[in-house]
Formats: sequence, structure tokens, C-alpha cells
Amino acid sequence: MTQGSLADIARDSFGPLNVMILVRKARITDTAGGAGRRLFGNPDECFLQSRPKRGLLTPAEIRSLALAELSLQPTSVVWDVGAGSGSVGLEAARIASAGAVYAIEMDSDDHGLIRQNAERFGVGNLHAVLGQAPEAWADLPDADAIYVGGSGRHVAMLVEEAWKRLKPGGRLVTSCNSIENLAAVHALLRARSPDAAYWMVNIARGIEQMDRIRFEAINPSFLMAATKPT
Repeated sequence: MTQGSLADIARDSFGPLNVMILVRKARITDTAGGAGRRLFGNPDECFLQSRPKRGLLTPAEIRSLALAELSLQPTSVVWDVGAGSGSVGLEAARIASAGAVYAIEMDSDDHGLIRQNAERFGVGNLHAVLGQAPEAWADLPDADAIYVGGSGRHVAMLVEEAWKRLKPGGRLVTSCNSIENLAAVHALLRARSPDAAYWMVNIARGIEQMDRIRFEAINPSFLMAATKPT
């Protein structure tokens, strides 16, 4: 069984004895031209995602909160660390339209998707950086705002190293989905910033099912943000 967007399916080939089921996405248009109609918080389905990792991008609701907490300005220099398919960095680039956003990703397939998504959304100030952090950001300009994503064991280390390259007065935001990472990053930010803040985000999306509405939960996320003292 294979699932994906029409564009995904069109890139593959299949034998004749197959059944195809088309499911209309109610929240987006049928063409790529509908992608990016919102400045930020675009539906997850607007972004090209790799398979079988499909669905691991930062959900729209978490993405919107994270972007709000980054306190972006039109000329901000932004890092999106562990960018995946680039959803956070791409929308940050639209907000910081006169600035520069660096989407750092070590997976070559996802790195390619970042570039495809930037073209899909018509964003020219998003720079896809292929490499493993923190080495990959060695030559990048210091950041006004940094988002650290991902669910690996090294989130706290990445936050600590990224903090060193954050400009005074800049904002760092990270999300994680494990208590262990929450505890480690909490201790780190609390020791470095007087205004560190933390949220546990539980969201369920309404799903139409026949003539009823049911709610489908998104995995809980821990969101953390702090300002670097001047």
C-alpha cells in the first residue's frame, strides 16, 4: 500500500493490477499554486514531505506558536536547525522577507525537499544548508532568532551550541516531544535567561466523519523559548 500526494504518486511507477483512491484535501486547493496563501500556519499538506517519514514535519499549530515566539522582524537573520522539509524556516523567510533564513539539515533527501518547497512557495531568501549541526553552521552569520527542532538525543547540546551564536537580545525557540529533552533544555535555558518560558501543547483537529465530527489528537509537544540577555 502506498500513499502520497498526486505529485508523489506521479514520480513512481506501478503495475496494472492496482486500485487508486483519490481523497480530496478540504483545506487546500488542487494545485501547487494554492501553497503559501497564508503568511504562516499553512496546512501541513501544502509542504512536500519525504516518505516513509511523511508526517514528521512541525504541525501547523505548533509551527505558528513557534514563529510567534521567535519575535521575527523583516530583516531578521534566522536559523532553522534540524529543518526537515523546511516548513518552519520557509514560513520564517516569508515573515523576515528582507532578511535571511538558513535551514540546516543533515539528511540529503530532506535537504532537497527544502529547496523544492522554497520554489513551491516562491521564497528566495531561504538558504538550504546540508550538513550536521553544529559544524554545519560554522560559517553562517550570527542569528537574531534560532529555532531548534527534531526529536533526537542531542537537542540540548544543539540548543547550548546555538545559544553561543545567538545575538544579544535574540530569541531561541525549541520544541521537543520527550520529557528527557524537556528537562535538559529547561535546565539549560533557565540558567541562561531570566525570561525563559515553557508550554505543553495539546491539540486535536476536528475530522469530518459521515455526519459527525470527531477529534484526532496531534502528538503533545513541549515548546520552550528564551531571550538572550543584552
